[in-house]
Amino acid sequence: MLPLISEPESLTAPASQSPSETDVALELLADRQRRAVLEYLCDHEDETTLSDLAEYVALENRDESSGALAATGDALFGTRRRVELSLRHVHLPKLAAADAIDYDTDTNAVSLRERGTDVLARI
Repeated sequence: MLPLISEPESLTAPASQSPSETDVALELLADRQRRAVLEYLCDHEDETTLSDLAEYVALENRDESSGALAATGDALFGTRRRVELSLRHVHLPKLAAADAIDYDTDTNAVSLRERGTDVLARI
């Protein structure tokens, strides 16, 4: 037998709370590629390109055990291409949705917003 529910408000879903600034910052900083993007943009005040960001992030996150050979040639190009795709489809849209960066998908131009600086200051 089902229990009777006498209070209609008990049938409504609880109000969802918006995430706090700290929660947003922690989520954005949880990924090292996003941290590298914010650090690069903080160090370079001018607008930059997705290609430049991908090159920087690929070199920053290069596996220490990869050796000198992987730092040049096809291995680095393949890594940079994977990083560029990851930035384009995952990380830059996430940072832009949080108003941490401006990202123009037509020109692939990326620039830091004030909130991005605030997020990075939390580490």
